[in-house]
Amino acid sequence: MDRIVDIATDDLHLSAYRGFLVVSLDRQEQGRVALDDIQAIIVHAHGVTWTTSLVVALAERGAIMVMCAANHSPVAIMSPIDGHHAQAARMRAQWEAPRPMFKQLWQKIIVAKITMQASLLAVQGKAEANALMLMSRRVRVVSHMVV
Repeated sequence: MDRIVDIATDDLHLSAYRGFLVVSLDRQEQGRVALDDIQAIIVHAHGVTWTTSLVVALAERGAIMVMCAANHSPVAIMSPIDGHHAQAARMRAQWEAPRPMFKQLWQKIIVAKITMQASLLAVQGKAEANALMLMSRRVRVVSHMVV
């Protein structure tokens, strides 16, 4: 259980089938991940739907779902009632992280997201890929960051 599934594509449907998270678009399967491998699902796309069976299966395995607003900031968490010790330890470590470490980790997350988008554009042969790679190198930690 170590995967964090990031749902960033609009209008996807998430369901559970035979121990897998199934991701579909317009009733066509786009991919699947073993439920036992999922630590969390982060949903920050618009129009995403999911089945209750999926949420129950995730909760039974100690995984969480994080829902984000249009600005991609987390606004809600669906967490199992019967907490998982590893999950609680991770959350505690995040809450107690020193501010400089938090800022550095946030920077790494932003750089990784930009780099992945640039890689996708590069695979598609888009010229914008180079601009995004340059942008990823300019991401800096700011001293006035609001947490």
